[in-house]
Amino acid sequence: MMQIAVLILSFVLIFLWRSLNLSNLTVPAVGILVAAYLLLSFRKKGKGFLTMGGEGPWGIFILNTLIFLLIFSTGGFNSLLYFLLYFLAFGIAFVFAPVMVFAFVLGTIVIFLPDALSSDLVASGLKLGSLLLLSPLAYFFGAQYNKNDREEEKVEALEERTKEAADTIAKDVEEVVKEEKGNLKSQDVDKLNEVLEETEDLREESKNE
Repeated sequence: MMQIAVLILSFVLIFLWRSLNLSNLTVPAVGILVAAYLLLSFRKKGKGFLTMGGEGPWGIFILNTLIFLLIFSTGGFNSLLYFLLYFLAFGIAFVFAPVMVFAFVLGTIVIFLPDALSSDLVASGLKLGSLLLLSPLAYFFGAQYNKNDREEEKVEALEERTKEAADTIAKDVEEVVKEEKGNLKSQDVDKLNEVLEETEDLREESKNE
């Protein structure tokens, strides 16, 4: 819900910016958005830049708004920066739920529709059509990326649980050996030592995986 709300908010802001003819404020607005995006990135010690902000949906909000403002300030529908929308589509599919790429494409079509209808319809159709055709590909790669990410999280969680279990077992065995050493037979002590060795192997394996 938050993701679609952020995209809608960004497109509404862009629509109002054009409707109110605030182009004379585009340069300072771009400067503020760039500064905000870099701030989000620095908060993640550089990792935020690679994850498109790294602060949930707001990195996408800033990028989406920023790129559209740059496009409209450099020729609008015929801007040389139009190609940035292709990269943004993939970025949204990676950072948001992959299905959000279709909401992004729909919003883009709505924003550019007045310009498309007032210019060469064939050229406009090809531009918007290329973005529309790209969306299933972005969705596919985004879905694969998210699937791999979830699998990595499961592996990390399993490794953590393995380490915790090994630590608990080792602690319990050490307490038994310490408290009952006088009552244990030598073979029982040997078995408990083997358990300790096994738990140590488990800890080492969880570190190396």
